[in-house]
Parts: sequence; structure tokens; C-alpha cells
Amino acid sequence: MQFVTIKEAHNISDLLILKSRIESEGIECRLKNELTTQVLSHIPSMLVELQVAKKDIENVNNIMIETGELKNEHVIINCPKCSSEKYKIKRSIKERWKIVVAIFMSLIAIAPVDNFIGPTKFVCLQCDHEFSS
Repeated sequence: MQFVTIKEAHNISDLLILKSRIESEGIECRLKNELTTQVLSHIPSMLVELQVAKKDIENVNNIMIETGELKNEHVIINCPKCSSEKYKIKRSIKERWKIVVAIFMSLIAIAPVDNFIGPTKFVCLQCDHEFSS
């Protein structure tokens, strides 16, 4: 049986909750390097790996999405007026300058980028409706 690593951590306790959740669904899983990391815990490059059988990976991904371990990357943005999925990001001159200033300031480690930019606005390519996500 071929096993696949689904999550790594320096500390075994970070993986035990997910391991017990997966096992509660009747899916076999194992911890690789479990004993090595306990003995050599002072070496930061040693990682414990949570592994499952390759045939169970789809079920495990669903469990990880359910528990918040894995984000569901299929986010669809629709225009609230016409439900179109075609859009572009709209930035005013002021917002563009804020981005330039935020990037410059974050490069010199004064302020994080998110404080200056603000919410993202979208423009529907079918009906020209402006909206935020």
C-alpha cells in the first residue's frame, strides 16, 4: 500500500487531532518520523509527517476542508446584479498610489500592506456594475 504525506509539523501534537479525526472515519493513517522527532526534537529540520493511503486521499481532503485544515480553493465571485462571472478589478488613481506607498513602506518594515489598500472592488464585464466581495 502506498502512503502519501498530507501534513507535516515539527511537533507531533499538531497532528494528533487530525489523525484521530481521520481514524474515526475508518481511514488508516500513520505518523512518519514520530520517534525520531521525539528523540531529536532540538533539530528544527526534523518533521513528523501524517500519511494516509493514496486511495483515501479524496476522503481525507474532504475531512481536512471540513475541519479547517485545508481551504476550499474554489471561490467564485459573481456580479450581484446579473450573476456574471466575468469581471475585472477596479482601482482608482488614489488606490494605486496607496498600493505603491504601502509596498514601499512594507519594504522598509514600517507598516503592513493591508492597512493602506482597503477593500477590493470589481466591475462586471457584462453590465458594468461595480461591487465588492
